[in-house]
Amino acid sequence: MAVGRRQLLTSVAFTALAAPVLARGTETRAAAAPGAAGAIGSGPLFMQVVAHEDDDILFMNPDLSSAIADGTPSVTVFVTAGNGSGDPCATVCWDTAGEPLRTWNRQMGAVNAYSRMAGVGDTDPATDEVGHWTVEAWTVAGKQVERYVLKGRPVHLVFLNLHDAKLGDVLAGATDTTIVPVGSPLSGPSTYTAADVVEVLLQLMATYRPTVLRAQDELPDSRYSGDHRDHVAAAKFAGEAGRLYGGSLIQVNYRDYNIGDCPANLDQPTTATKDAVFAAYASHDHSSGNYLPSWFSRMYYRWSRGTSWAGVNQDGRPQVFVVRAGALHTSWRQPDGSWGGPLRLADPGGRLAPGITLGTNADGRLEVFARRLTDHHIVSLPQGTPNGWWSDAWTDHGNPNAGSGNESQVGVPVVAASQDGRLEIFVKNGGGGLSTTGQSAPSGAWVGTWADLGGTDLQDPVTAIRDGAGAIEVFASTRNGILGWRQGAPNGAFGAPGAIPGARPASPPKAALDQDGRIELAYREVGTGAMLVSYQVRPGGSWSQAPAALGGHGGVGEPAAATLAGRVVLFERNRGGGVSTTAQNAPNSGYGPWQDLGGTVLDHPAATVDGAGVLHLFAIGTDGRVHYRTGTTPTAFGSWQALPL
Repeated sequence: MAVGRRQLLTSVAFTALAAPVLARGTETRAAAAPGAAGAIGSGPLFMQVVAHEDDDILFMNPDLSSAIADGTPSVTVFVTAGNGSGDPCATVCWDTAGEPLRTWNRQMGAVNAYSRMAGVGDTDPATDEVGHWTVEAWTVAGKQVERYVLKGRPVHLVFLNLHDAKLGDVLAGATDTTIVPVGSPLSGPSTYTAADVVEVLLQLMATYRPTVLRAQDELPDSRYSGDHRDHVAAAKFAGEAGRLYGGSLIQVNYRDYNIGDCPANLDQPTTATKDAVFAAYASHDHSSGNYLPSWFSRMYYRWSRGTSWAGVNQDGRPQVFVVRAGALHTSWRQPDGSWGGPLRLADPGGRLAPGITLGTNADGRLEVFARRLTDHHIVSLPQGTPNGWWSDAWTDHGNPNAGSGNESQVGVPVVAASQDGRLEIFVKNGGGGLSTTGQSAPSGAWVGTWADLGGTDLQDPVTAIRDGAGAIEVFASTRNGILGWRQGAPNGAFGAPGAIPGARPASPPKAALDQDGRIELAYREVGTGAMLVSYQVRPGGSWSQAPAALGGHGGVGEPAAATLAGRVVLFERNRGGGVSTTAQNAPNSGYGPWQDLGGTVLDHPAATVDGAGVLHLFAIGTDGRVHYRTGTTPTAFGSWQALPL
């Protein structure tokens, strides 16, 4: 029914206040308040922290709607009131008198959208679904917030109601007093400083105990469309609260406005579903008609996790690395077949981006490479001995754009070994090209300077591999193609980039090696999400003039790849949120049908083959744990198992 004024509903789902937070820096999550987290469940839980009431459905979908449809508990925190739009405005408006009504309408838009995602009520976007919810005023860290609870479903919405377009000022040191919406159960406004915003978010985390934190883009790509200051501020507040919360929390960040400058990466059915969810929101915010249609056909992660976060020790045992609350954690297969860890490795000196890649030194020691978010430096951490302990000190490789003013736009690293064993790091630089640095000797010191290999418009991350002729090749997607670099000879210098024929990517590429030494380059197709593969005609030689269309089960992001028994095996996160796979029918041949391996995973899987010839597939689940399946052939896998947490 249409409602002209909000009805005041009494919440029966929660009564407790947020629990006290443990001392800063602890590795143990705070205990939940009695009845709070317990009422929503004690297992997997997503928490989204966004600036405005449409940011989640615009930029985190289809991930958001898929999780809600699956019944995974979800809590979304809207930091601002969004009072700059919302009915009765047809465009953005800022009159003070209309703020309470516009705030209420933005809230009702969110209520309608979440009702639609949860399958509650009808499918008419103009119908108010508020009757399916309870609402209460809730005191968190001394501030009153509004909490909506979907009846019978583990879906909560929390509204802080700070002023739209002022969150950046709060981050910079200003104070702000919240808006009290029309018909609100709040007894009055609350006043916030930056520290207050972080503390409220931290208390909410302590209460709900999320396994996964979703947030916006802390550092938008300056090459493309600008972003809203509120988006950036909300992401930074969420990141800081997540760091203080610590423990095993997994964070996933999403790009915002500038996804409109990138290739469409959602298929048509997924785009239509996202559009329908947004229509339910827009019934209370007709200024949303000014939004870019391109946002509905795209979803991009910021700081991709990549598919290179699993590797193999010198003795053949697999090991995985996951960034949790900005710190690096590792788990490893032990000689008896059980798993050790997770172990938190040495303090990297600042929060790390999720994108982790592994290299193997000539002496057999693994080395893990990452991007530090606090100062934009590339850093690495080596094993002290093969198969053994890890160093307690990270190596700082600096930034390829030091002093140029665009240091912040450097991407996450990848690594490959030259034929003589020297490790080489490759990264998208601040100007959008490719930069590299490497070891001066196998297993030895690092050169300490970066070389610019050229290129433009590179999208993050890149991929690198040594081909069958002994030369490293590096590949990177642009917005309209794929560029490749190759050493002129094994261990030698790189030539200028060249285009891969016919490539039309909507994801970063992933390189794998055929049995005969030719490179297979897999990536998503623009507009469909289907998998394409470009391949070399001979090792280190020219490329097929058109990619092979493999189809697949949809989804977004780069694939994972491994070579087992001479056959390349590909894995994708599919449109249903699980993992699908295909493999070559025989070494050096075409690919067979796709197989859905099930599961519900966050983003990108990883795959590696151990010393016994067993393929290990890894993915992070909604519970924040690493899950894995194994196979002794490219097409047959055991059931999903979870690593200790």
